[in-house]
Amino acid sequence: MSTAQRLGNDGPEIGASIVLCTHRRPELLAACLDSLAGQRAGVAPGSSREMAHEILVIDNSPLEDGRAVVESRQAAFALRGVPLRYVMEGNPGVSFARNRGVLEAVGALIAFIDDDERACDGWLERLLEPFHRLGNAVDIVAGEVEPDFGALARPDWLADDMMHFFSCRWGWDSEPRFLREAEWFGEGNCAFRKRLMAGRAFPTDLGRKGDGLMTNEGIIFMEMRSAGAATYYVPAAMVSHLIHPDRLNRRWLMRRMFYQGVSNRLTQRRYRLSEQRWDFNVNLAKLADLDVESLEGESLRAVIRLYYQLGYASGSSIG
Repeated sequence: MSTAQRLGNDGPEIGASIVLCTHRRPELLAACLDSLAGQRAGVAPGSSREMAHEILVIDNSPLEDGRAVVESRQAAFALRGVPLRYVMEGNPGVSFARNRGVLEAVGALIAFIDDDERACDGWLERLLEPFHRLGNAVDIVAGEVEPDFGALARPDWLADDMMHFFSCRWGWDSEPRFLREAEWFGEGNCAFRKRLMAGRAFPTDLGRKGDGLMTNEGIIFMEMRSAGAATYYVPAAMVSHLIHPDRLNRRWLMRRMFYQGVSNRLTQRRYRLSEQRWDFNVNLAKLADLDVESLEGESLRAVIRLYYQLGYASGSSIG
């Protein structure tokens, strides 16, 4: 049975599935969906026909905040020949949502975008183009992420080398190329062949759950790459990522780095990787009294490293 038949329409088979995971942010979901209107999947070599794609919204809230947003847009997307589907995933956590999206997707190619991101013009076509042009030489494609500070100005203390902490600006190159082993990417802007997920799943003990700051569910892509999956980077396949106002402070960044440390320790344990060792003494009372919001430059970087190390050490007693 063809994918088109499974979707209950008479159109072309779906070649790519956009999986959009959301959690209790209907306004952001609406903006993300609106940015997907008019996106094209491109034309594969040897074909004169546009590849068909679908959009699959995975709502990770039992309140089903996203249902009305999706239903209000389904007719408009249908007129463009793009099925827009809604699925509620009751198990809390982005890993459960991503796994459900992979399960539900009918396309041989899957593209991830998150609800606090907006696709820039030409995003999908640029993200999928290497699969069309290079064929089986490409297994994963990663795009670039540009920060969006909304109505606020970028804080003076937020240096360029700190953008990675906000999942923005990987900056590996100005031209498309294959990524090297040590070069990473974010789950919020990537595409991959669905067959790579055979026997794999996003680890449900890692990744965001509600307002929590655990991360590293994307370690599954490291598995794929270690097994030989070739990853291509396309800087022009860009999304903008809204940096939430409540995150534009140093104290949030300290929490973020603490849980990055916890997540990294759990990841290394899971995959039996060599663990890091540090010798450091911390006066917790003095640390609690530290005016984090006054820190800048190297002082700020030093405290960021300290919070990461504290989280990493704490990870040994978790799980």
